[in-house]
Amino acid sequence: MKLTISEAAAYCGYKSRTVLYRMLRDGLLRDYEAGRHGRNRLLESDPPGRCPLRDHIAANVQLRHDSPLGQRHGPLAELTDEALAAAMPTDADLAAAMAPIDRWIEGQRQEANWERVALLLTEYLGPTWPGPPWDGQQVNTLAMAMALAQEGAGG
Repeated sequence: MKLTISEAAAYCGYKSRTVLYRMLRDGLLRDYEAGRHGRNRLLESDPPGRCPLRDHIAANVQLRHDSPLGQRHGPLAELTDEALAAAMPTDADLAAAMAPIDRWIEGQRQEANWERVALLLTEYLGPTWPGPPWDGQQVNTLAMAMALAQEGAGG
């Protein structure tokens, strides 16, 4: 359904068009623009392949306790506290979901093999690399080569 800005504001439960004009200005409603009718801009309320306009606006604004979008009645509004608690994952479910992430983090904490880092760093810099004192460019190159050597050494 094509709506003017005023109609779209009312459709979303707003008393003012300000929120919609701000979102238009910021380009957040570009996918919902449906042309013009005279001087009025038109917005599509349910464009194909997109979520409804009301849901898109709700996802892009900060909902407050008195927001008309926060007072919609949907499947979550009908759930009791007991049903909502039953739908929550258990500690065992969360631990199982976090296990691969924990293994990856532990793998990142490996101690660097400094002998291998030294060999790689020497290889990267080459035999003509000057000794200190260094200028800013040389320190930058040294820092990047050090990071690459640590990454290459697996730590």
